[in-house]
Amino acid sequence: MNKPLFSTKKTPITLSGLFKTSLCALILLITESLATIILCARSIWPDFEYEQIIANANFNPHSIDILNFSPEIKYYLIGGIILYLLLISLCNNRNLIKLSVLFSIVFVWQLRIIPYYYYRNTYTDLYEKYYQAPQITSADFPAQKRNLLLIYMESTENNFSDAELYERNLLPKLTALTQSNPHFDNYQKLYGTDYTKAAFVASQCGIQYIITGGKLETIYNHLKNLTCISDVLSANGYETWFAKSADHHFAYTNIFYQAHNYKNIIDASVLTKGLSTQEIKKNKSSYNGLSDKLLFSHLLNLFQTNQIKEPFLLTTFTVDTHVPGTVLPYNCPKIFGDVRDNILCSDTVVTDFIKEFQQTPYWKNTSIVILGDHPMFKPVAVHSPKEYHRGIYNVFLNTPKDFAYNPQKPYIDLDFAPTFMEILGINLANHSFGLGRSLFSDVPSLITHTDYNLKTAVRQKSKVYENFNQTVPSRFFPYPLGTEINNNNVKSFSVYNETIFEKIFVNGLGLRLEKIPSKDLEIELTFNAMLSAQPQLTIKLNQKDIAEIELEKRPGPQTIKVILPKEKITSTDLNLEFINNNYRSYISQSVNIQKFTLKERE
Repeated sequence: MNKPLFSTKKTPITLSGLFKTSLCALILLITESLATIILCARSIWPDFEYEQIIANANFNPHSIDILNFSPEIKYYLIGGIILYLLLISLCNNRNLIKLSVLFSIVFVWQLRIIPYYYYRNTYTDLYEKYYQAPQITSADFPAQKRNLLLIYMESTENNFSDAELYERNLLPKLTALTQSNPHFDNYQKLYGTDYTKAAFVASQCGIQYIITGGKLETIYNHLKNLTCISDVLSANGYETWFAKSADHHFAYTNIFYQAHNYKNIIDASVLTKGLSTQEIKKNKSSYNGLSDKLLFSHLLNLFQTNQIKEPFLLTTFTVDTHVPGTVLPYNCPKIFGDVRDNILCSDTVVTDFIKEFQQTPYWKNTSIVILGDHPMFKPVAVHSPKEYHRGIYNVFLNTPKDFAYNPQKPYIDLDFAPTFMEILGINLANHSFGLGRSLFSDVPSLITHTDYNLKTAVRQKSKVYENFNQTVPSRFFPYPLGTEINNNNVKSFSVYNETIFEKIFVNGLGLRLEKIPSKDLEIELTFNAMLSAQPQLTIKLNQKDIAEIELEKRPGPQTIKVILPKEKITSTDLNLEFINNNYRSYISQSVNIQKFTLKERE
């Protein structure tokens, strides 16, 4: 006879029994909560992957009005509470544990941890066969170098122009641009390209963005050996600009632009210079950013006053349509009362900027590409049962010649990198850059190859890809033993640094000794660090860990001493890294050095 789901048999209440029941109820609460959260997240962002959680570990909940963005969350919350109360009132301890196991399985399965670890433990030879290393010289450039202006529109899809889906064309002015200029409609989504940071890497470097380890990147190893279009153009005389009103530290965008030769940076500190507190508050937008109108007004002023030298590469990102927690900027009319208002407003802001830019002397020699960085995480609610293909908006303006093109050519984000280069008149071997294939060529995108399942292969490990992340210190600075390095002269010994709150943060020093020491060396370091829940500092010497130090949970400077054994010092070049194991941003991974000395141990 089958046992009932729950028993009505009365048993004496004992302390031991009460403890067991409470423990089972707690386990059920934890596992059911995790299952509810993951199912709710999956309903909001159907395509999110486990790796995206790692990539966005610097998630700032204060910037998100999650209930406003996803009102269905409250229904999951209410349903989860009711289900929990029902189960603990009906089920015995054994069944509570069984249900906990079931909820755990749901959580792990929906989090997609299993496929992530499967692919990260299998190798592919995709890169060995198809990766085209960008080997571009000055001879490959045209005599008259063209400028390139890239406008990435946050989460902007080409189907937003379908009035049947959204009750009106949400991109009326951008749609007009596509009617008389090249554009591509057959977008194929690829793993490692479908969020802002990944789309940035894919479209400018021709590879997908994969995190190769459990820890996020530091500025020393962030795809440092990878050649991207900004590297090529900077090396050939281009002035490089990066402009974004949202937090550059989010998703480690700042590490990328510093490591890949973007020299002129426009951020919130630049945009708000001279503005009153009231004006700054008025210009607030999504994701703690500032309105696109403020950003493009600043850019337009730079062009109208001839502050940008030619040839140039300028990359800029909009933010008004970022989700979750979309904020309608003050200058945008409220029509629908939802994200469609932001899309309509962004359409106007970008096209108005283009019209004004066309009146400047730069226009004649500048190609402009406007493209959505990725499809919107949460699909915009449609008002029609018709089926439609989700893709990203894109249009190419003022290309130097009439390219032959097929708007229905299948493509992926990786194909933008060679396309950007070719519209500048640069000759590319096989019309290829990385894994990308130019859209203005007859070379098919790798997404159409039949000998590879590209969507699977890009998730696997690759020895070529791993080499992109190898730490290769680019410079070492002469250092006599015993010399004090402090926050005033630290820039003289560090390849990368950033000033925040008037303090210089670094996560490494490149020191060249006069000779290999015959004794152990000792580091004495006084520093400030941004602290996490379990603050820890890792110190590396030439890519190898030499110390892991638990930090005190208190503000203010801390002092440590670390021994460098002489047997580990095999070169006069010392690459010392100081990595604060706080995964929120580059700055919080770095330290603010108050005093550093390296001397022979007494």
